[in-house]
Amino acid sequence: MNDFLESRICRLTCVAPVHIGSGEVLKSFEYLYDKNRQQVYFLNEGKWAQFLASNKLLDEFTAVLGRNSNFSRINLWQWLQDKGFSAEDCDEFIKRKAFLKADLSDKKGTLNDISTGVCDGIGSLYVPGSSIKGMLRTGIIFHLLEHSPRMKEQLCRKMRDALQADNWRRALRDLSDGIEKSFLEHKDESKNVHKWLAGLQVGDALAGEMAEPVSVIVQRVDGITYGAHLNQFENPLPLYYECIPAGSEFRLQISMDRAMLQKIGIGSIEEIFGYCRSFMQRGLNLQEKVFGRRYGVLFDEAQAADCFLGAGTGFLQKSFWFSLFADDGEAMRELKGFLDQSFRQHRHRVLDKDISPRTIKLAVSGRRQQMMGLCKLEVMHNA
Repeated sequence: MNDFLESRICRLTCVAPVHIGSGEVLKSFEYLYDKNRQQVYFLNEGKWAQFLASNKLLDEFTAVLGRNSNFSRINLWQWLQDKGFSAEDCDEFIKRKAFLKADLSDKKGTLNDISTGVCDGIGSLYVPGSSIKGMLRTGIIFHLLEHSPRMKEQLCRKMRDALQADNWRRALRDLSDGIEKSFLEHKDESKNVHKWLAGLQVGDALAGEMAEPVSVIVQRVDGITYGAHLNQFENPLPLYYECIPAGSEFRLQISMDRAMLQKIGIGSIEEIFGYCRSFMQRGLNLQEKVFGRRYGVLFDEAQAADCFLGAGTGFLQKSFWFSLFADDGEAMRELKGFLDQSFRQHRHRVLDKDISPRTIKLAVSGRRQQMMGLCKLEVMHNA
């Protein structure tokens, strides 16, 4: 037995909806939306094509698509109902369903594109170990930066230089790679490269075998610092995510080689979770100064979490650039310039007066608002 190997069974709880994208984005003619039942049905493409062919609907379906260049206006479920097909008739080509938790403000009766979640063979959403390890890596780098003040000063200077470079995107990418190599890699006398995080193994986070596959569709909403229209401080976006519902629990195994990770000062899996919570709190503290009065309940709820996972969580919960700066004011000035160069149409340099970026990312579930991606991590027992 390896006395230096620490292996634990951990629990991941989704405090808020979590979207781990599969890379597939479906248009409205690629899924069924039952507005009355508030459900979305995802299609088995092969069986769907067979259904159309066997019912002599393939040519008509193709013609419908040809007449509607704006696919977001097509409600495929309604089209089938008008043809006389029942919900039971559709069972043969539906591979899984999701509950709609978004309010449609425009009442058009269809959804926009839906970014689907990654799921297993029976349709259950899960969190890949690679996504969790990426989050743990960010927490570790944040912790190491916080305990390396001289290195942070040097990196601040390099970041300022990178932002002034002609090819600033490449300069920032090279700087990011350099930070990771500085903290997480070591070259020995024989020029062999040792990657310390090779000593951290993270399994997929899976629901129990008896758990019924459940997913929800939520809409992305940006809380903003200025009233764009009629003094409204929220901007609903035409972005819909298939998410793991809030309250879902998963089990995963995490193993660490203590001999390797002690080289960079890491003693346990619980310590790593603590680093991630500190990184999360850094971003939340900055946002609460600006958004706390309007979203105090959401910030209170976030105290039950240890990290953000998945898409739609926002720049401050994905990047450690802000933490390079000792002074928040200086960090905001620098990042305004960086974001303005990256997204000129968003006018960060002009509009980011209180915080940069000026948005807080929300998931709307019916009437309930939450911060997208909040998760809690706990060590349960030895593996």
